[in-house]
Amino acid sequence: MIRIQQKLNKARGKFLILLLAAVIISGGCSQKKDETPAPEPVDYCALIRSTNKLILSEMTINKMASVEDLKFDEAKGSRQQLNAVLNWFKIGTRKGAYSYSTYLRAYMDLNELEPGDVEVDTVTKVMRIHLPEIKTEFIGRDVPLREDHYRVTGLRSQIKPEERARVKEAMNESLKREVEERSGFKDRLKVSAKGKAIAYFTAFAEDNGFRAEVEVKD
Repeated sequence: MIRIQQKLNKARGKFLILLLAAVIISGGCSQKKDETPAPEPVDYCALIRSTNKLILSEMTINKMASVEDLKFDEAKGSRQQLNAVLNWFKIGTRKGAYSYSTYLRAYMDLNELEPGDVEVDTVTKVMRIHLPEIKTEFIGRDVPLREDHYRVTGLRSQIKPEERARVKEAMNESLKREVEERSGFKDRLKVSAKGKAIAYFTAFAEDNGFRAEVEVKD
């Protein structure tokens, strides 16, 4: 009986040691898990702003003009009228048609984004993005004129480089004035750009696990 009791005591002792070890290990794991820092929330506004200038759409605008001898009804002043009369008596024809392209683009300056313009609801998983207005700008033009037609015959003089330079500058001023005064060019470009902006940021939100609600300021 004494031996049996001793064996029971030893078994109980081993059991208590194992139980204590399990408690210590469990407590240690639990403490380690609690000490793991929570991940920092993503600053989506700063992430979007880092794009800076987002190019959304571009448009090519063609302009055409011609060079020919001055007609009497187009002349201004006595000197031009005299030249027009002399041109009328000359034999032959003199005409050149020229064209060139200039480029207009629509963009969004994401540096204008404020922290309140990006709202993230982690419960409903919705990201609301209020984007700045779409702007347009000229981004250059063709350096040389394209010569679409050239015909000088008889006693008419050749079209000089200075005349080409003057007509190009006049075309450029006329084109810019038309773009500013007639809103059709910019409106079409902005509509296209708005659709691309909404699609781009909808995909951005979805890639980060959110449903998007995107608005563009007018």
